[in-house]
Amino acid sequence: MQITSVVNQKGGVGKTSLSVGLAAALAERGRRALLIDLDPQGHATTELLGLAEAPTAGPNLARALTKTWKGPVEELIVAHPRSNIARGGAFDVIPTSPGMFDLIRRLDQFRVPGWQLARVIQFANYDHVIIDCPPALDVLTNNALAATHGILVPVQPDRTSIRALRLLKDQISYVEQTIGRPPIVYFGLVPSLYRRPMSGYATTALRALHEFDIPVLPHLPLGVVMNEAAVRGMPVTTFAPETVQAAAFRQIAHIMDSRAAETAQHPAQPIAPAEQDDFVFEDFIADVSQARNINDNGSRRKLYDLLPKRPRPPR
Repeated sequence: MQITSVVNQKGGVGKTSLSVGLAAALAERGRRALLIDLDPQGHATTELLGLAEAPTAGPNLARALTKTWKGPVEELIVAHPRSNIARGGAFDVIPTSPGMFDLIRRLDQFRVPGWQLARVIQFANYDHVIIDCPPALDVLTNNALAATHGILVPVQPDRTSIRALRLLKDQISYVEQTIGRPPIVYFGLVPSLYRRPMSGYATTALRALHEFDIPVLPHLPLGVVMNEAAVRGMPVTTFAPETVQAAAFRQIAHIMDSRAAETAQHPAQPIAPAEQDDFVFEDFIADVSQARNINDNGSRRKLYDLLPKRPRPPR
């Protein structure tokens, strides 16, 4: 299973379009593809694929990440019904949910920030997992970076993208050092959302992006077909399979598939650290109370009896 994060903290560069188009193109190749909508705005779920948000009270990604729901990952997944899928393939989605907006504050409370998503998807049965990241360098993006084998970075050919890419590289180095994971591979840059023919300004910016020594993959220029496909809740590879954009998604899918085949011979999947129990105040008090009652025969023996604690079975 190859995990790819589509990441750029700069908004409006085509992260969601690339995530959806890549997952759909992989399914069209007969691969089992899982798209994770990690962006609280949920554009991949509701706007591009026409799916409903996961219910607040049921199994959803926000509850899984905070461990308020601990079921199998399959219960989080829905199939996309309007895609061309080859034999043996699948295009499934873990949709966003309303609780994602409050998730950053809650994830900051965990003892090992960054590994929650890796634990949720570690038993998923797919050829490719594509993570659509939020437009921010926050704890959600860090979770994607912790879980991923490599990243795709959609960029607009302009000067602001050059600075954003430098900041992203710094953030990736920070995550690697903080959680002690192997180096994250840059699968490639995907120039996106520019008008054709490319202006001199855009050409100069694209030349500067080449200097980062990151592979530059097929381009995704602006096209109204992307909006028309989204209105119908379909990926562009299904809605308009003969367009330049659909062809680019298939070329990128071929590149990612080839890379997955190469790495399958030398697997180096990031492994989340061993599961640690979260601090629970009631358990702590129960332990202290039990120790006090055993070791103290004085007036303080029942000191903790009025504090909240979980009942323990007699030994």
